[in-house]
Amino acid sequence: MKYDYDVIIVGSRVAGASTAMLLARRGHRVLVVDRASMPSDTVSTHAVLRTGVLQLSRWGVLDRIIEAGTPPVRQITLGFGDDRIPFEVKSDYGIDTLYAPRRYILDSALTDAAREAGADVRHRTGVTDLVRDENGRVEGVSVRTDGGRESITARFVIGADGYNSRVAALVGAPARAHHKPHNAVHYAYYDGVEAKGFWFQFTPGVNAGLVPTNDGQCLVFVGRPAQLRHRFIDDPDGEFQRLLRVGGDDLLGVVAAGRRASGFRGTKGLEGFIRQAWGPGWALVGDAGYTKDPISAHGISDSLRDAELCARAVDAALCDREEAENAMSRYQTLRDMLSRRIFAESGMLARFEWTAPEASRRMRVISSEVRAECEAILELPEWSPVDSTMAGV
Repeated sequence: MKYDYDVIIVGSRVAGASTAMLLARRGHRVLVVDRASMPSDTVSTHAVLRTGVLQLSRWGVLDRIIEAGTPPVRQITLGFGDDRIPFEVKSDYGIDTLYAPRRYILDSALTDAAREAGADVRHRTGVTDLVRDENGRVEGVSVRTDGGRESITARFVIGADGYNSRVAALVGAPARAHHKPHNAVHYAYYDGVEAKGFWFQFTPGVNAGLVPTNDGQCLVFVGRPAQLRHRFIDDPDGEFQRLLRVGGDDLLGVVAAGRRASGFRGTKGLEGFIRQAWGPGWALVGDAGYTKDPISAHGISDSLRDAELCARAVDAALCDREEAENAMSRYQTLRDMLSRRIFAESGMLARFEWTAPEASRRMRVISSEVRAECEAILELPEWSPVDSTMAGV
């Protein structure tokens, strides 16, 4: 069968655009579809931690984030109850600076890089169904656009369409691990908040903090048990300030020196899961395959990590059909190995049943897992762009 593309990727944000860029650089014919118009914003923690910065640097995309005026973050403050632990971001794995770009900047930088690598990117194009062969193997998508409906075929379909993934639902990808939604998070952008860097505050009953981002603004967030989110409905600003005060008078004081410049965004709580990552003709990457509570602020970094793991596996599967099952199984095994401890620790933190010392201990575990991720990425075999004539042999 002659396919329209080698790979169709559903979703053009962090995970989808990164996977598309990497596969296109390997010479594969890649189509990316997304029902949204781009560039556009989305609910996000914004923070790109060491694993993510390492990936953006390795791919040659980090300079675009810096040139967009994203402020460098070289200090982190971790608060546990009344204790404050400020520290400099030390140089590890070649990274000594973190960033928190607005999502329309990060997503656009990755999408532009995918286009430059040769990927075809179509927005305002929603997937309605999957195309399958007589054996049930996925071999394309049916899409709806302003111009009507169309079926497009490919050797592989990758779902990078987020938490409520249409692709995951259509293939019936089962959850291999799961936690209930516990943490309701809201945030707003502020002008005039003098944040020295990231501030992540853990006070029993509240998780709050500061994330400096583009245009001189600071993302200020609060999280608390999901069953208490109803208090936000009647007086959102008052409840936001109350939760900051619970986080600490010093935190509230820093925020009070600024001015809220946006409405509130957030979530009433996210269900966490690690889904089956692949099947006949399909794969999942990013939040479509692995979502955890945002309390660890590690979601973007996970998506950048898994984009490369998935792209490497799909590349191997496309180039050697006999190797396909082993390659995809290795992707799932490595993704799960690098995810499970952070998934578990994030889920426990989201329950708000911890004391300040316990929150500190759990964050140390997450920090050690980030180092393990960096080491795993740097241990991957050398993988460079190839001539398009060599792809899909």
